[in-house]
Amino acid sequence: MAENDIMLEKAAQIQRLEPSNTKFSMKNGFLSMTFTNDDGEATHDRVFLHRAFPHELLWTYISVLGENSKEVGLIYDIADFDEETTRLLQTELERKYYSPTVASIESLKERYGFSYWKVKLSDGRTLNFTMQDTFRNIVRTGEDGAILLDVDGNRFVIKSIAALDRKSYRRIELYL
Repeated sequence: MAENDIMLEKAAQIQRLEPSNTKFSMKNGFLSMTFTNDDGEATHDRVFLHRAFPHELLWTYISVLGENSKEVGLIYDIADFDEETTRLLQTELERKYYSPTVASIESLKERYGFSYWKVKLSDGRTLNFTMQDTFRNIVRTGEDGAILLDVDGNRFVIKSIAALDRKSYRRIELYL
């Protein structure tokens, strides 16, 4: 086998990150990781977590990127780690993928290709946001859910469209 073939084969392999070879911790306010394999031990002072399936699989198939945005490996399921590490990884993912849940749509107006939303969140707060190209920025999830993406890249979750009150449903129905 040629040297280029060996290098390509090694580059194509996904490194599985699991409790036996990976330790996560907080260092200077950032998530850091130490990884051990046949080549030795590697420490990454700052790593970033990315969900492979951000709408369906919240805690499985988590890609871990190093400082240079190069993938270090993949966590198949964060529940494989001890309770403290699982909580640390969940906290990081929830911070990155913060998506408040919409309880009702108080008003929805469209002007010049933008839609202006006033929603009540599940925690009782009222929030205003703007969407451009509304039809493209409502992403259906599962059979009955949706994610609203505003002009700033924020995500708002509707867990069940059918569970919305009648007025809210009528306001969003045109875009579904």
